[in-house]
Amino acid sequence: MKARGNEPKLAEQVAGVLRVGGFDLQHAGELFLRGDAERALRGNLPPSARVAVAGRDDPLIRPVSLLGSRFTPDLVVKAQGQRCAVTITLLRRDTTPLAGALASALVLSARYNAVVAFVLDRRPGKRDPFGGDEDEPARPELSDAERSFLQQLWERQRVWVEVRRQEPFGWV
Repeated sequence: MKARGNEPKLAEQVAGVLRVGGFDLQHAGELFLRGDAERALRGNLPPSARVAVAGRDDPLIRPVSLLGSRFTPDLVVKAQGQRCAVTITLLRRDTTPLAGALASALVLSARYNAVVAFVLDRRPGKRDPFGGDEDEPARPELSDAERSFLQQLWERQRVWVEVRRQEPFGWV
């Protein structure tokens, strides 16, 4: 996905940093993942960019309420006059957390210029990690329909979904 015209390019930068950032395989809790994301963003965005992390009483982190539920981003990046919310979702066994991640991102898009819904997919890449190369992958690549849906989320709602696959035990 590419940011077009006057749409916020900050989301594209944030997603690009998270795509290649260092996420320690030992880190599974939300505090550790937020810390890894914060380090990656601070190290790769311009010094003028401000990175705020949820849980540190930073006024840049503002939740959005909907029907009595509060939705809070994990991080917020402020740069170039834009505020980009970041949510982090970890997939370990299945994709169940994905529904909540997308719902949160959509609600947050009401307050922020853009939202990056970062999904760290640590499900095993093969059904049997000790099987041969002919073993069917457990994680198929995105279909054309899925790619189209993600493009529409960006174009219509300013929600950028960035999926990063990371083998749970460092297997390649």
